Amino acid sequence: MQLSDLTLNQVILIIVFIFLLFQLRQRKFHFWRSMIIPGLMLLVTYLFVTMEMQGPLFNTIVLVGGGIFGLILGMTIAKLTKLKIAKDGSLLMRGSFIAMGLWFLLILAKLYGQDTLSQWGVDADLFLSLFLMISVTTMIAERIGIYYRYLKKRKGVKKNNRGKN
Repeated sequence: MQLSDLTLNQVILIIVFIFLLFQLRQRKFHFWRSMIIPGLMLLVTYLFVTMEMQGPLFNTIVLVGGGIFGLILGMTIAKLTKLKIAKDGSLLMRGSFIAMGLWFLLILAKLYGQDTLSQWGVDADLFLSLFLMISVTTMIAERIGIYYRYLKKRKGVKKNNRGKN
Protein backbone atom coordinates (compact mmCIF):
# COMPACT_ATOMS: atom_id res chain seq x y z
CA MET A 1 0.00 0.00 0.00
CA GLN A 2 1.36 3.37 -1.02
CA LEU A 3 0.55 6.70 0.53
CA SER A 4 -1.43 7.65 -2.59
CA ASP A 5 -3.71 4.62 -1.97
CA LEU A 6 -4.86 6.01 1.39
CA THR A 7 -8.12 7.90 1.41
CA LEU A 8 -8.68 11.05 3.43
CA ASN A 9 -10.82 9.05 5.88
CA GLN A 10 -8.03 6.55 6.46
CA VAL A 11 -5.49 9.33 7.05
CA ILE A 12 -7.89 10.96 9.54
CA LEU A 13 -8.35 7.63 11.35
CA ILE A 14 -4.59 7.08 11.57
CA ILE A 15 -4.03 10.58 12.96
CA VAL A 16 -6.88 10.17 15.47
CA PHE A 17 -5.55 6.75 16.53
CA ILE A 18 -2.07 8.20 17.16
CA PHE A 19 -3.65 11.08 19.11
CA LEU A 20 -5.60 8.58 21.19
CA LEU A 21 -2.45 6.60 21.98
CA PHE A 22 -0.78 9.79 23.25
CA GLN A 23 -3.74 10.36 25.56
CA LEU A 24 -3.08 7.02 27.29
CA ARG A 25 0.38 7.96 28.57
CA GLN A 26 0.86 9.05 32.18
CA ARG A 27 1.10 12.80 32.64
CA LYS A 28 0.41 15.58 35.12
CA PHE A 29 -3.26 16.46 35.34
CA HIS A 30 -4.13 20.14 35.10
CA PHE A 31 -7.88 20.67 35.49
CA TRP A 32 -8.30 23.76 33.32
CA ARG A 33 -6.05 22.43 30.58
CA SER A 34 -7.94 19.15 30.64
CA MET A 35 -11.19 21.03 29.93
CA ILE A 36 -9.99 22.61 26.66
CA ILE A 37 -10.81 19.65 24.38
CA PRO A 38 -14.18 18.90 26.03
CA GLY A 39 -14.98 22.63 25.88
CA LEU A 40 -14.30 22.76 22.14
CA MET A 41 -16.23 19.56 21.63
CA LEU A 42 -19.10 21.01 23.67
CA LEU A 43 -19.38 23.87 21.17
CA VAL A 44 -19.47 21.46 18.22
CA THR A 45 -21.93 19.20 20.03
CA TYR A 46 -24.16 22.18 20.80
CA LEU A 47 -24.41 23.01 17.10
CA PHE A 48 -25.38 19.45 16.12
CA VAL A 49 -27.67 18.83 19.08
CA THR A 50 -29.65 22.07 18.73
CA MET A 51 -30.47 21.15 15.13
CA GLU A 52 -31.73 17.73 16.22
CA MET A 53 -33.72 19.13 19.15
CA GLN A 54 -35.75 21.29 16.75
CA GLY A 55 -37.26 18.07 15.43
CA PRO A 56 -39.79 15.85 17.19
CA LEU A 57 -39.96 15.53 20.99
CA PHE A 58 -38.49 12.02 20.65
CA ASN A 59 -35.18 13.53 19.50
CA THR A 60 -35.01 15.76 22.58
CA ILE A 61 -35.79 12.84 24.91
CA VAL A 62 -33.13 10.67 23.26
CA LEU A 63 -30.47 13.39 23.45
CA VAL A 64 -31.23 14.32 27.07
CA GLY A 65 -31.13 10.60 27.93
CA GLY A 66 -27.76 10.36 26.17
CA GLY A 67 -26.48 13.30 28.20
CA ILE A 68 -27.59 11.67 31.45
CA PHE A 69 -26.04 8.36 30.40
CA GLY A 70 -22.79 10.20 29.57
CA LEU A 71 -22.74 11.86 33.00
CA ILE A 72 -23.22 8.51 34.74
CA LEU A 73 -20.59 6.85 32.53
CA GLY A 74 -18.11 9.69 33.16
CA MET A 75 -18.55 9.53 36.93
CA THR A 76 -18.13 5.74 36.82
CA ILE A 77 -14.93 6.06 34.78
CA ALA A 78 -13.66 8.71 37.22
CA LYS A 79 -14.25 6.35 40.15
CA LEU A 80 -12.39 3.53 38.39
CA THR A 81 -9.46 5.71 37.32
CA LYS A 82 -6.33 5.11 39.39
CA LEU A 83 -5.00 8.33 40.86
CA LYS A 84 -1.37 8.78 41.69
CA ILE A 85 -0.13 11.84 43.53
CA ALA A 86 3.49 12.80 42.87
CA LYS A 87 5.85 13.90 45.63
CA ASP A 88 5.27 17.54 44.68
CA GLY A 89 1.50 17.08 45.22
CA SER A 90 0.51 17.08 41.55
CA LEU A 91 -1.83 14.48 40.12
CA LEU A 92 -0.40 11.93 37.70
CA MET A 93 -2.84 10.00 35.56
CA ARG A 94 -3.43 8.27 32.28
CA GLY A 95 -6.25 8.96 29.88
CA SER A 96 -9.23 6.64 30.03
CA PHE A 97 -9.21 3.83 27.50
CA ILE A 98 -13.03 3.74 27.59
CA ALA A 99 -13.37 7.45 26.84
CA MET A 100 -10.77 7.27 24.07
CA GLY A 101 -12.51 4.21 22.61
CA LEU A 102 -15.82 6.09 22.62
CA TRP A 103 -14.21 8.94 20.71
CA PHE A 104 -12.76 6.53 18.16
CA LEU A 105 -16.11 4.79 17.68
CA LEU A 106 -17.78 8.15 17.18
CA ILE A 107 -15.33 9.08 14.46
CA LEU A 108 -15.72 5.67 12.80
CA ALA A 109 -19.50 6.05 12.84
CA LYS A 110 -19.23 9.53 11.36
CA LEU A 111 -16.86 8.47 8.58
CA TYR A 112 -18.25 5.07 7.67
CA GLY A 113 -21.57 4.51 9.40
CA GLN A 114 -23.99 7.10 8.03
CA ASP A 115 -24.94 5.14 4.92
CA THR A 116 -25.34 1.91 6.88
CA LEU A 117 -27.48 3.60 9.52
CA SER A 118 -29.68 5.14 6.84
CA GLN A 119 -30.12 1.73 5.21
CA TRP A 120 -31.28 0.31 8.54
CA GLY A 121 -33.89 3.06 8.86
CA VAL A 122 -32.05 4.84 11.69
CA ASP A 123 -31.85 8.64 11.60
CA ALA A 124 -28.08 8.95 11.17
CA ASP A 125 -27.96 12.59 12.27
CA LEU A 126 -29.83 11.81 15.50
CA PHE A 127 -27.65 8.77 16.16
CA LEU A 128 -24.41 10.69 15.67
CA SER A 129 -25.71 13.61 17.76
CA LEU A 130 -26.48 11.07 20.48
CA PHE A 131 -22.89 9.79 20.29
CA LEU A 132 -21.60 13.35 20.49
CA MET A 133 -23.81 14.06 23.51
CA ILE A 134 -22.69 10.89 25.30
CA SER A 135 -19.00 11.44 24.60
CA VAL A 136 -18.87 15.12 25.58
CA THR A 137 -20.81 14.61 28.81
CA THR A 138 -18.68 11.57 29.61
CA MET A 139 -15.47 13.53 29.17
CA ILE A 140 -16.64 16.51 31.22
CA ALA A 141 -18.06 14.36 34.05
CA GLU A 142 -14.91 12.22 34.08
CA ARG A 143 -12.58 15.19 34.43
CA ILE A 144 -14.70 16.84 37.11
CA GLY A 145 -14.96 13.54 38.99
CA ILE A 146 -11.21 12.94 38.81
CA TYR A 147 -10.44 16.46 40.00
CA TYR A 148 -12.89 16.09 42.89
CA ARG A 149 -11.30 12.77 43.93
CA TYR A 150 -7.86 14.35 43.66
CA LEU A 151 -8.84 17.24 45.92
CA LYS A 152 -10.30 14.81 48.49
CA LYS A 153 -7.23 12.57 48.34
CA ARG A 154 -4.82 15.49 48.56
CA LYS A 155 -6.69 16.91 51.55
CA GLY A 156 -6.45 13.48 53.23
CA VAL A 157 -2.70 13.30 52.53
CA LYS A 158 -2.17 16.76 54.06
CA LYS A 159 -4.13 15.76 57.19
CA ASN A 160 -2.03 12.60 57.56
CA ASN A 161 1.21 14.56 57.17
CA ARG A 162 0.16 17.05 59.83
CA GLY A 163 -0.58 14.24 62.27
CA LYS A 164 2.93 12.81 61.82
CA ASN A 165 4.70 16.09 62.64
